[in-house]
Amino acid sequence: MNSPLKNSFRVQIESLNLFKFQDFITELFILRYGAENYIPPREIKDKGADGIITSSNTLVACYGPKIIDKKRYIKKIEDDFKSYKENWFEDYKNWMFVTNNDIPEYAIKTINNLNPDATQIGIKNLLQFIEELTSSQKRTIGKYLNIDRDLFARDYLKELIEDLIKDSDFTTENIDYKTQLYFPDKVSLNFAQEDINSVLDEYDSYFENGVFNVISGLLFGYDDEDFEKLKHKIKYDYTNESGKFKNRLKQLIEKYLYKYASNNDDEYLYYLRAILLYLFEQCIIGDKTKAEK
Repeated sequence: MNSPLKNSFRVQIESLNLFKFQDFITELFILRYGAENYIPPREIKDKGADGIITSSNTLVACYGPKIIDKKRYIKKIEDDFKSYKENWFEDYKNWMFVTNNDIPEYAIKTINNLNPDATQIGIKNLLQFIEELTSSQKRTIGKYLNIDRDLFARDYLKELIEDLIKDSDFTTENIDYKTQLYFPDKVSLNFAQEDINSVLDEYDSYFENGVFNVISGLLFGYDDEDFEKLKHKIKYDYTNESGKFKNRLKQLIEKYLYKYASNNDDEYLYYLRAILLYLFEQCIIGDKTKAEK
């Protein structure tokens, strides 16, 4: 995740306390472990359990304090562990303590004294758990935390571009990169009359929402070799499709969706089309107007 998005996740998670934090952990752990492998607290009737990871035989205890107070922190750990030993130990041999802050040293020592094999999860671990989710799952948990959708655009586009670069071979073939084009002429040359208005509307949407600026900024940050990899891959894949431009573009999108996306990911489709239209505008793909030749 990029820094602004990661920081936003951190701030939102740290602001949660009591049952709000417990509910967040339920949302996150169902995504991480799967609905079939995680039992939320409402189905357990509590008794010191804030969730159960069935796949690892682990009972989860959550703590989202309003304030971090040493005495309260230690008491919470000791009380939760006591309830676990009395009610759950026979069925679940593993214990996990989860909190939304950096676990203080005194808390780490307390847990280690109670059970040296216990799993300790703090805010850095939670952020890493989110990092390891699929893009669509990240957005799901981001929506749950009311994180601004725009913060995902840069992170999402960067991931998509890096997928394409990672899967390409470097070539020394030179593909001219031009910036001053008359876009409507290029659209008219490559699309049927009935498709022109919808393509121009789509282009305007990407432009007005700042998506093209984000793409441009991301591409500017790559070195020449990686940028050449990206251009060559897109051009090579495009030329190996058949038919008119619209059909080739459709085939290219389907190919990338199948290879890189998870399930029916509308957001991935949105940004994938943005990258391909951006490269189309820069005449990496598609028939060129006379001004471009």
